[in-house]
Amino acid sequence: PSFPVFVDGEEATRSTHVTIEENGYYLQRWSFYEHTATHMDAPGHFTPGGRLSPDIGLDDLVVPAVVVDISDKVASDHDAEVTVDDLIGFERRHGRIPRRSAVLMYSGWETRAGSTALYRGTDASGVYHFPGFDVEAIDWLVDRRDITGIGVDTLSLDHGPSTTFEVHVNLLGADCWGLENIRNHSTIPPRGTELFVGLIPWE
Repeated sequence: PSFPVFVDGEEATRSTHVTIEENGYYLQRWSFYEHTATHMDAPGHFTPGGRLSPDIGLDDLVVPAVVVDISDKVASDHDAEVTVDDLIGFERRHGRIPRRSAVLMYSGWETRAGSTALYRGTDASGVYHFPGFDVEAIDWLVDRRDITGIGVDTLSLDHGPSTTFEVHVNLLGADCWGLENIRNHSTIPPRGTELFVGLIPWE
C-alpha cells in the first residue's frame, strides 16, 4: 500500500477482514485504483471508444521485447526522454526493433520506488520530474515499427513535467498499450526476450 501513486489520495489501502482465530481463515480487504503500481494503460484510458482490458487478447500480450537503456542520460537529466535518436542508436547496436514488439525504457528510476517524493521527483513548485518517452519517438515506433506497446520504470509514459500527455494520446490513440511502473528489466537482454503480460481483464 505504500507504493507511490500519481496523485495524493489515490493510495492503496488494506485491512484484515477476517482472522483464523475468529473465523477459521485469513482474508484481507484491499482498495486501490486500477492504475496503481505495475499496470497497463489500455487504449481506452485516453481514447474514447478505445479497447479496454477485456478486449486485449493473447496476440497483444505475448510479444517480443526490447530494452532501451537511457540511464546514462537520466543521471544528469531527470526529465530525459527516449528519442528517435536513441531508437536509431539502439538499432545500430542491437538490430532492428521487431514488428509488434514492446519497447521498454530502462532509466534506473525503479530504484526510487521506495519514496513517493523521490519517485515523483517533485520540485518546489510541485512539478514532477522523471523520465519518459518523447512523442516523436512514439510516432516513429508506431509508424515505422508497428509496435504493440511500450513500458516504463516510472509513474507515467510521458516524462514528469508533461501537462498534455501527448505520449498517452498518440500511443493509445494508435491502439497500442503502455505499461507503467515496471522493474527488473535491466536484467534481460536488449533484445531476444519474449514478454508475457499478465493482464487482469477488469470489467
